Amino acid sequence: MEKKILLLIGKPIGIDVINFLTKFSNLDLEIWSSNNELLINKKVKYLKDKKKFINYFLRSKKNYDFLILVYWPWLVPGNLFGKFKNSINFHPAYLPFGRGWYPHVHTLIKKFKWGVSLHKILPGMDDGDIWFQKEIKFHKFSNAKDLYDKSKDEILKLFKKNVIKIIKGKVKAKKQKGRVITLYKKDLLKYDELKLNKNYKLEDLIKISNARSFGKKTFNYFFYKKNKYSFNLEIKKISN
Repeated sequence: MEKKILLLIGKPIGIDVINFLTKFSNLDLEIWSSNNELLINKKVKYLKDKKKFINYFLRSKKNYDFLILVYWPWLVPGNLFGKFKNSINFHPAYLPFGRGWYPHVHTLIKKFKWGVSLHKILPGMDDGDIWFQKEIKFHKFSNAKDLYDKSKDEILKLFKKNVIKIIKGKVKAKKQKGRVITLYKKDLLKYDELKLNKNYKLEDLIKISNARSFGKKTFNYFFYKKNKYSFNLEIKKISN
């Protein structure tokens, strides 16, 4: 029996998901992207902002068996939940540890359990039941890009392995268990400015720098004589 799937993508990993799902002839895909760089073919349509996203689906008479969100940037409001019977969301955290924004960054600073989760969505933030999840260990000196790349690879593997079982109803989602940790963008800002006259342990400075940099880009800075300077540490293993 054909299943109608609404697929919403926000990052390049969404293209991998498209390429995988199009292999199954019993899936009727409708695909939208929040990123105009991901318009790989005519089947992928563009939603410029959250307002257009909400208005389009409120007016639409379409209904779907599954909503699949792949790094989608906007919360789905409660008044759209009648449009789909079930859902799968990609979240790069081991829920309920790391609901919300940038869990790969927060976990480097706070050192809580980390991994990836495929879960249902509810009107709240990442609080739906879990389909599948995987814990991921990381090195003491891992940086934000290391964790971001690893989570992207692992959640795609998890999805490919299990999505058809989910869609066919062969598995049941389970309630989230554990202490809820909810994360916000603003909570990271306090780590960005470093003080020249403050004493830091080297380990703490490394941790902050690794968390607040992404490749060559850094969010850390300090002021000296009214001038603003960027700050970024590079850690390399040179021997066993």
